[in-house]
Amino acid sequence: MTTSNLVGDLRGALAGVPGAGSLEVHFQPVVGIAHGDPLGAEALVRWCHPRLGLLPPDAFVPVAERVGLGLRLDAAVLGLALRQLAVWDTEGIRVHRVGVNLGRTSLHSPELVGVVHQACDTTGVLPDRLMLEVVEHDELTLTPARLAAVQSLADADVTLAVDDFGAGHAGVGLLGRVPFGVLKADRSLLPGPHRVAAAHAPDARRVLAGVLALAAAVGVEVTAEGVETPAHRELLADLGVPHAQGWLYSRALPAPAFAAWWRQRVAALTA
Repeated sequence: MTTSNLVGDLRGALAGVPGAGSLEVHFQPVVGIAHGDPLGAEALVRWCHPRLGLLPPDAFVPVAERVGLGLRLDAAVLGLALRQLAVWDTEGIRVHRVGVNLGRTSLHSPELVGVVHQACDTTGVLPDRLMLEVVEHDELTLTPARLAAVQSLADADVTLAVDDFGAGHAGVGLLGRVPFGVLKADRSLLPGPHRVAAAHAPDARRVLAGVLALAAAVGVEVTAEGVETPAHRELLADLGVPHAQGWLYSRALPAPAFAAWWRQRVAALTA
């Protein structure tokens, strides 16, 4: 399939045109490391394409960004995620906060603040239950207008998160300039599964301890990404990292499967 055909189908999917497929959101749990209690989720978009099947975000999000559909796509994901959060509320599943990834073009857009407020108003979900996750590239300058926009979101109680911290995309100085509330430590900061137990992975331990010290200095929470093994969990718990997500707990799941996982987790913790 050509890029132009993919773009045409994506425009159709965003507009709800029959035959263009539909966007859906899968959810990966975020848990407390100490007890494994479910706290929140990260919303990850998928595209159920009529001919190509279920496409992961890497297959179409960069294309959307290149052709100017980034904000429309982010707005669609935001709406889907918050509507699902509202449904779960009625079912007694209290997901405390949902994270939605925000693309670079959305961060640039003067319409972003209005899109976020409209999504919250339409769904009835309070802004303090929304987290916008941003990957900030080194070459992207933060203009005063963009800083004012993200500050207004933080002032409205929307949590801002710097995603993939430590993967080479985010600068340390960024934490002092943007009102982030959460730092998501990239999976690359964790040692490989076969190296975790090697002398308690001293190099990884030092790096993670430095990330925690930095986060404490600027007053942000830390969530570890890519937690895959019990040894990872033990290392993070020993260092005092409070929150985690990764395959040790669950992959990203469609909404019904996520709800089932959540109920089972809560039941196991309260048994």
